Amino acid sequence: MITTPPYLQPGDLIGIVCPAGYMAKEKAAECIRVLEEEWGYRVRIGKTLGSASETYFSGTAEERLADLQEMMDDPEVKAILCGRGGYGMTHLVDQLNFKKFRKQPKWIVGYSDIFFFSSRRRHTKFDCDWS
Repeated sequence: MITTPPYLQPGDLIGIVCPAGYMAKEKAAECIRVLEEEWGYRVRIGKTLGSASETYFSGTAEERLADLQEMMDDPEVKAILCGRGGYGMTHLVDQLNFKKFRKQPKWIVGYSDIFFFSSRRRHTKFDCDWS
């Protein structure tokens, strides 16, 4: 059985993280503005968006994992936007803990290797409808 997370409603909290490649916070500014001012969502910016990283990645594997895991585990966060793709997600997916996520699935939106994350559900013991 596929579990579809609840549809987003104005006032819901959306988290933005970069679990793979680095993205400057300024590049997400317009997206954040639209989400908040035009669509009525609240936005929480993760530590990896606009991080101090000087490499291709938005942080160390441990930092990226912690940021994504925190958003996945937070019951207030209803959706997670991944600001940038890249090949970094492959380093994290096997370390993610899905225990809380299974109880409260949420929308995870991204592209590139973020798709790898969504396809990973087939290797866990649950199905979820992913974006």
